[in-house]
Amino acid sequence: MRSKVLVIIAILLSTFALPFTTRELTNNEINQMFQILSNMKNTPYVWGGTSEFGIDCSGLVIYLLNRLGFKKLIYNNSLVYDVTADNLYKFNTKALKDLKELKKGDLIFFDMNEDGIYDHVTIFDSFDKYGNIWIWDASEMSDGIHQNKVDRKIVPLISARRYALGRIFVVIDNTTGVKK
Repeated sequence: MRSKVLVIIAILLSTFALPFTTRELTNNEINQMFQILSNMKNTPYVWGGTSEFGIDCSGLVIYLLNRLGFKKLIYNNSLVYDVTADNLYKFNTKALKDLKELKKGDLIFFDMNEDGIYDHVTIFDSFDKYGNIWIWDASEMSDGIHQNKVDRKIVPLISARRYALGRIFVVIDNTTGVKK
């Protein structure tokens, strides 16, 4: 009787299991992402944009993932083609606790309105020898996509605003291992 119950539970659980798994980007994929990024410098900022003709902050991350072959993102246990910065953080990253954990390609999310919703995302590049944070950003600046230095003196000011750190994970097909 017990084995029948376990079999039934296993069948039920497999019915509800999601048909995909996730993994972090490889170092090679991160390097490819930054090569694409450097070629996109000065691409104009367009709110809601997701192409080389105009792009916003979350659109930049989505565009880069698409160029790497990852076409779908997670939203509420479903696969979708587009998400906001907030949903990118909630469903498509592994949360990091400290700036010291950041590695190239990680994301920094900002709650600009302090309303509990992350409405801006940047891509971490590196720390320089002075402790400054270098990021790639798509924002309403005249130069569009740009590499930006966040002075270490600014970090306490950033801390006054709500921010979060996350490591991107990508979706692969559970059965084939192919990028989704």
